[in-house]
Amino acid sequence: MIALVLVILSLLLVGALRRTGSGPHPVPESKPVSTEARPVSKPAHTRRAALHALQATQQTQPIHAILLAAVEVETEPDRRSAALMRATASVSEADLPTVIQSLMLSDSPAALEFHERLVRRWAEMDAPAAATWVSQLADSPMRQAALEQVAIAWANTDLPAAAGWVRTLPEDGSQQAATLGLAYEAARTEPVAALELASALPPTRERDDLLVHAVSQWAVGDSATAAAWAMKVPDPNLRQRLVAAWAIALAEQNGAAAATLAVNGLDAGDEQDRTAVSIVQRWAQNSPQAAASWVSQFPDIPSRDAAVQNLLALWTAQDPVAAGDWLRELPAGPLRDVGITAYVQALADRDRTSAVVAPAGGM
Repeated sequence: MIALVLVILSLLLVGALRRTGSGPHPVPESKPVSTEARPVSKPAHTRRAALHALQATQQTQPIHAILLAAVEVETEPDRRSAALMRATASVSEADLPTVIQSLMLSDSPAALEFHERLVRRWAEMDAPAAATWVSQLADSPMRQAALEQVAIAWANTDLPAAAGWVRTLPEDGSQQAATLGLAYEAARTEPVAALELASALPPTRERDDLLVHAVSQWAVGDSATAAAWAMKVPDPNLRQRLVAAWAIALAEQNGAAAATLAVNGLDAGDEQDRTAVSIVQRWAQNSPQAAASWVSQFPDIPSRDAAVQNLLALWTAQDPVAAGDWLRELPAGPLRDVGITAYVQALADRDRTSAVVAPAGGM
């Protein structure tokens, strides 16, 4: 009985010692649990599955779509243009219609420009096929842009065929857009054909701008015929614009004749003033003294001041001594005052340019 009591007391004593941590074998204290989130390592098979899923997504995404996404986020103009060129080149010839169609679902600026470039590329390779496909699209701004691109490309390979095609288009905004694109491109080498195309359009500001452009191109190669055509236009306002365009184009070849035309062929007013300034700008390139003599005969109007400023800016850069001599011979008055101010400014601009160029030339 006594032995049993001793055993119980021994057990109680050992339990007490363990609870207090004393004794020969203390119980180690528990370490505090960190509250920071620890990264959970994914099993190897999970990581492989995620990688395969990413690769599968990239494989299903066409290369042109990936490149277009790069264009969307590019803001620097040169890099954006280069990215668009890469995207355009990435589409095979066989895929052009499909990709062009898919881009019509997007209205982002990059997609619109990409669409135009692809249509232009297709038309350069096969204009009739591209024209047929684009003509069947529903009317929209994107369709009009596509028609214009086809017309421009086709004008460079077969202008008569392209002209026949645009005439078959419905007489709406699409036909006008295609005709304008075709005629502007034709005006570079065939200004008479451009005028014929433009004359078939209804009278609008865009049509008149095209006529002015075509006449100015025509005047470079055949000024007399271009002038005769312009003078026969019945609309007086349009006729004034056409004569002005012809005179400005003529100024690079014959400044005196252009000046005479501006005085005798144009009514006094804004159109004549603008034309006079433009003639001086071109005439002064080859014969500043003659241009200066003409300017000195101008009445005291705002366009004379603008003409003198342009004249002296060009003349002083070429021959500051001759420009200064002309100024000294002018009688005192508003023309001389404006000329002196323009001359001083031109000299200052010339000195600044010399100061910038001199160090580079001496290195």
